[in-house]
Amino acid sequence: MKTIIKIIVTLLVLTACFNAGRASFANYQFEDAVHEGLLFDARATDKEVVDMITKLAADYEIPLDPANIEIKQVGQDIRVEMSYTKNVVLVPGVFARDWTFTPSTSTRMLVGNRRQ
Repeated sequence: MKTIIKIIVTLLVLTACFNAGRASFANYQFEDAVHEGLLFDARATDKEVVDMITKLAADYEIPLDPANIEIKQVGQDIRVEMSYTKNVVLVPGVFARDWTFTPSTSTRMLVGNRRQ
């Protein structure tokens, strides 16, 4: 009986770790896609950047509100900070938790000025 309980607890822990890893990896993929978008169009206006990010968020099924996107330009660097909350089901039917993710990225413009 003790062995069965240990196996069940181990499976629950492995399932929770797997689902948490999937959620973190999806966040990383989204952050990387935003970085690539900025890298290849660093001179985009703020509105174009927000539109690109919201499209990517929809592609990655991330519940991102455009009001939670902050774009700053510091010298030649463009910094984008985002925030969203997603319900992550760690153990299906047993335990779910709202996690707040805060992806951010930056890129440097090497030539020219940023369009306004």
